Amino acid sequence: MGWKRHRLLWVSAIFLTGAATMKVMAHGWMAPKDAAEIKNPIVMDAGSTRRGKEAYLDNCAACHGENLEGLKGEDAGLDNDTPNLKQRLQTHSDGDFFWKINEGRGQMPSFKDELSDEEKWHIINYIREESN
Repeated sequence: MGWKRHRLLWVSAIFLTGAATMKVMAHGWMAPKDAAEIKNPIVMDAGSTRRGKEAYLDNCAACHGENLEGLKGEDAGLDNDTPNLKQRLQTHSDGDFFWKINEGRGQMPSFKDELSDEEKWHIINYIREESN
């Protein structure tokens, strides 16, 4: 194999590794397995989704948007854009969302002491209902 071809393969491998790493980093915030497996104990009904919407609008909409589709960072006053929660809930469990709401990360605050567990589950039911 010639030097130029070997170099091209090496550069390609580095590029592909970097691209794969960026994808994982962009979506790498996941709850620990045991937390992600927790099931929502609150039945998703009209009362739950109504309470969830109220709590969402009071606590989450300023950063994630009233329509749950995320905001540009500059619109939310943050360094980064916020995720589309309707899309995220399609690939994340209720337990994963619950853990993230509790723990927070970076500019996403922890709501461990701000919201009751019941309120958090109602918010998740609201997001799930809006995602269907």
